[in-house]
Amino acid sequence: MTADDAAADDTTADTAAPTGPPAQAAPAAPPEDPGHGRRRMARIGARALVAWIAEVVTPRRRLVALGSGLVAGVAMALLIRPVLARADGEATSAAAAVLLGIMVGAAVGIIPVSVWLTRAIRRHPSVTGSHPSWRDSALLDRAVDARGRVTIQPGTAERVATESRRAIASAAVGVPGAVVMGVLVLVGAPAYAVTRDIGMLGWFLPVYALLSVSGLWTSARTAGPMALLRDAADAELALPESERPPAPPPPAPPQGSRLP
Repeated sequence: MTADDAAADDTTADTAAPTGPPAQAAPAAPPEDPGHGRRRMARIGARALVAWIAEVVTPRRRLVALGSGLVAGVAMALLIRPVLARADGEATSAAAAVLLGIMVGAAVGIIPVSVWLTRAIRRHPSVTGSHPSWRDSALLDRAVDARGRVTIQPGTAERVATESRRAIASAAVGVPGAVVMGVLVLVGAPAYAVTRDIGMLGWFLPVYALLSVSGLWTSARTAGPMALLRDAADAELALPESERPPAPPPPAPPQGSRLP
């Protein structure tokens, strides 16, 4: 065998396919959680708001609110009917007085409901203070995003559960008023227009309707991520202490510090 043949054999051996098992491909990364859409989040938030309002406004409180609204509405109708009769006659005064009484009674009945919902926020104390509008927004923003993707940091489940409930309670305060405003705009105002000339009130009806719908939508969208965050925190707190993610140790004080 010549030197050229030996070099050719070495080159063939180097370029030959390996005889060992083929290398396995790296596992694909798990797909990113797309979260929930806006409508889905609004439905989740609406259910959470309804459940919270039903918990706070007990049947006895509903009777109190209904009674106060009924008394105020009847008194308004009785007082305003003579005034309307002198202005427009007896033909339309009764219907107009009843409609005005319904509107006033509904507004009066909402007042105690809003007070009860505002006071119920304090059931879930926040580290930021006792004001009903205060909550740990930084903690909530880190734990959930607008699409409902939850990421609870280790050791924060208890605080997250409290702050998320407080956020739901805060969002529920304006819901009864927005519902009543929407009902009055959709039902009461057209009925009033049939009996009397609605006048300039007709120009404000779209504004009232827009305020009602936007308020309900904003409250539901706010409560949606908080409801998912609350459920996730409750699920973590239901685990035994040994199975929960441990909280990270506090940072060590700087060198030479007198802190313990």
